[in-house]
Amino acid sequence: MKGLRPWRWDVTPTYNGFVFEERVRGWQLVHFLIDNGWAKRAATCCISGQTTQLRLHSENYYDWRPFTLTHSLHMALHKRFKEPDGWQRIVERYAVTGDEWFARLSLVPVDLAGELRARHGPQIANIFDRAPLPAGVNIPSHQIYRLGPGND
Repeated sequence: MKGLRPWRWDVTPTYNGFVFEERVRGWQLVHFLIDNGWAKRAATCCISGQTTQLRLHSENYYDWRPFTLTHSLHMALHKRFKEPDGWQRIVERYAVTGDEWFARLSLVPVDLAGELRARHGPQIANIFDRAPLPAGVNIPSHQIYRLGPGND
């Protein structure tokens, strides 16, 4: 069994109310599932249908089912708060009904993490406790990202 991937990049800003550590742990869990064959990475961008330069994107880091996007759409999505016109052009180009997940995204920052904690309790943040793992598989807890000595 493959372990959790270590985070080797800079600190990322809070997104949808999910702080850096939560975002890293979500990233770790998604890749742990993929690396061990318990989840699959999609082969096409769920917005454009393109098959190159694919990245994984999460709106909800308490969930382990990310969206697959091209790199350019992924960057535009994250820039939508500062550059909403660019994001709106993408939505206009690719949305069919307007009900698609990406067409419904807010153009102003939201605190989805806070809303989820208020609705489900603080335990929702313990994504490794709820991970869809095969019976008998344990998360290597010593590899879970934690900010502090030895993790910076």
